[in-house]
Amino acid sequence: MTGPHEAVTDALVDEWILAHQAEMLEAMKRLVRIRSVGEGFFPEQAHPFGEGCAQAVDLTRELITLAGLQAKEHDYYGISAVYPGDSERTISFFSHLDVVPEGSGWSFDPYDPFVKDGYLFGRGAADNKGAVIGVLYVLKFLRDHNLRLNHTITAFLGCNEESGMRDVEHYLRSDTPSFSVVSDGFFPLGNGEKGILTADFVADVSGSNLLSFTAGELSNVVPHSASAVIQGFPALEVQAALGDDFAVTESADGLLVRTEGIGGHAAFPEGTINPIPKLARALLECGLLTGKARTAAAFIASAFADYYGHGLHVDAEDEVSGKTTHTTGLVRLTEGKLVVNVNLRYPVSANAQTLIDRMREKGAAYGFSLANIEDNPPFYIPETDPIVRSLADLANQRLKTDLPTYVMGGATHARKLPHAVSFGPSRSDIGNPFPAGRGKPHQPDEALRLQDIWDSIKIYIHAVLLLDKMVD
Repeated sequence: MTGPHEAVTDALVDEWILAHQAEMLEAMKRLVRIRSVGEGFFPEQAHPFGEGCAQAVDLTRELITLAGLQAKEHDYYGISAVYPGDSERTISFFSHLDVVPEGSGWSFDPYDPFVKDGYLFGRGAADNKGAVIGVLYVLKFLRDHNLRLNHTITAFLGCNEESGMRDVEHYLRSDTPSFSVVSDGFFPLGNGEKGILTADFVADVSGSNLLSFTAGELSNVVPHSASAVIQGFPALEVQAALGDDFAVTESADGLLVRTEGIGGHAAFPEGTINPIPKLARALLECGLLTGKARTAAAFIASAFADYYGHGLHVDAEDEVSGKTTHTTGLVRLTEGKLVVNVNLRYPVSANAQTLIDRMREKGAAYGFSLANIEDNPPFYIPETDPIVRSLADLANQRLKTDLPTYVMGGATHARKLPHAVSFGPSRSDIGNPFPAGRGKPHQPDEALRLQDIWDSIKIYIHAVLLLDKMVD
């Protein structure tokens, strides 16, 4: 093995990345073609998150082997690539193979990836399969150049980041990294994440003319559309009252009313238009609901009238992590029970129990109880931490930027790990070039800026060399 620092020059890295771009791109496309949406949690089965995620693990195992790396199994909770060092202490990358459901509104087949204008399009391209290949090739670079390191370098590629993070919890039962880099954020560095509260508001709307209210597939996705079935009004009258932004059709049970919004990630609701309160508000204001459904719609319209917690009386803010954000991504009506999910991202200084009590009080005023409460606490590492500072400086230097570290509303594996940061591969200073509601993670027409991956590989290689010296 050769000494790492004297062997790794910018020219060497640039030449190597260019030589491997085509095969990396083909590997990304192969991963995107797999619909690795989690199908639930089946801990007693061989494939705990379903067949799609298992297929992604199987392909990734093949890619790890082709890269000349060791593969370590994790019972289909994920899979690791391993580059051995001089000790068993590890510096670990974390990325994920699972994706959110594709939803509706795509301009093309979400699982038929293609490249156009420097972007790779397809569900999961940006979140997070491009990064999976990027970190895998970081380890391949180390292997190709036979670099000698004090730490073993691993890349854990999980299957449950989007819906519970049981993948990393399983990983930690057998492995504890000395330090972790999560490649599922923005440069220069995320040194914290807001807390996440999810819960279901539940109300009885039986006896009303609302027979169905349906939207969303996951709590952490602002849905693209919402629909409801009502009775008691003629179709032409309802269509005239609601206007052209709503589609009214007759169904076997009554009138199906559907509307669209602008979907997106629940952690970043700004710029989205949530169709759930939009539909509830329209039905309420046009006098198209009766009985308990009117009260329930009034709650939805009030509780989700903004994205910053005001509607639920849980608005909070601090200098470290900014404002509370909240939205709803799931609504269901079953056997007279209306269930409205809330997804709340709260500042690191806020008290979760206080927020829960306020939400319960708000719901009770409209006949809703609060159920299925889950709190995912925040994490924060001060920006003065030497590793945080050094990695952020490295990213800014390489990208020729001067960006601050950040605490975000998004959830990554970093919050589940003992000492971790989110570190690229995306850029917070480059805007989305696509129409509103398209191109970003969790949106239709998801796209990955390929230059971000090529840049991140170079940054990650230098980060490994830096961390190998700094991490005890």
